[in-house]
Amino acid sequence: MSLGTRFVASEESRAHPEYKRRIVESRAKDTVYTDDLYDISWPGAPTRTLRNRTFDEWEAAGRPPPGRRPGEGTFVGVLRLSSGEKVEFPRYAGAGSPLVGFDGDFDYPAMWAGESVEVVNDVLPAAEIVRRLAQDAAAALG
Repeated sequence: MSLGTRFVASEESRAHPEYKRRIVESRAKDTVYTDDLYDISWPGAPTRTLRNRTFDEWEAAGRPPPGRRPGEGTFVGVLRLSSGEKVEFPRYAGAGSPLVGFDGDFDYPAMWAGESVEVVNDVLPAAEIVRRLAQDAAAALG
């Protein structure tokens, strides 16, 4: 079992609060798996993300390959780093999700999420997540 999605929705995660909110409010059916959609900086990497406008527009266009995708070459926001530097956030970016400091349209960047969003119902401290995992494991082992 992977736990990345659970820890995105932790208090310590640097994920933007809007990303965390969407994780908590989503269900497994709200995720999509693709082999090559978010390939900028991460070519050929299969991904599972929350369904968004980038996916919907790409699918409506017939799932065209890189170079012919809707809105390709545009930016969906800016990430303000703690140093004060601003980094443009390209559509179809494979490296990264909206973190604290992201300013842009949250309906376009990749928000990594597994089908386990189904059981993530709140944002908790990481220590509480680990405590509950250990408690559940102990109960399962009898």
